[in-house]
Amino acid sequence: MIALTFQQAMARLPAHVSSRIIEVPSGCWLWTGADSGEGRGGGYGRVSFRGRTTATHILVWRLTGGRLLRPREQLDHTCVQRRCCNPAHLQPRYQPANVRLANRRRALKHHEASL
Repeated sequence: MIALTFQQAMARLPAHVSSRIIEVPSGCWLWTGADSGEGRGGGYGRVSFRGRTTATHILVWRLTGGRLLRPREQLDHTCVQRRCCNPAHLQPRYQPANVRLANRRRALKHHEASL
């Protein structure tokens, strides 16, 4: 996938999507609109596109040149920020690997908090 600047990527997105994304110093492109709520699986950006509600990071991934995901593949947020939709921070992974990685990150975060 070709790396795009924030401005280049925003030019490829519908206005109702790009107007709700901000670039922050960490390099994340954060969705400021609606999300999937609280709890397990919550906190991911959600947006309406062509009559369907979809995950913002997946929509931005596809509209900025990301390949189609294979069955059971997910986009891992390498920045660990669920509202991020920067394609450079998204990595396709199969679901079992994504779950293992999330569990490792969670255990590391818990360990660091206890120090």
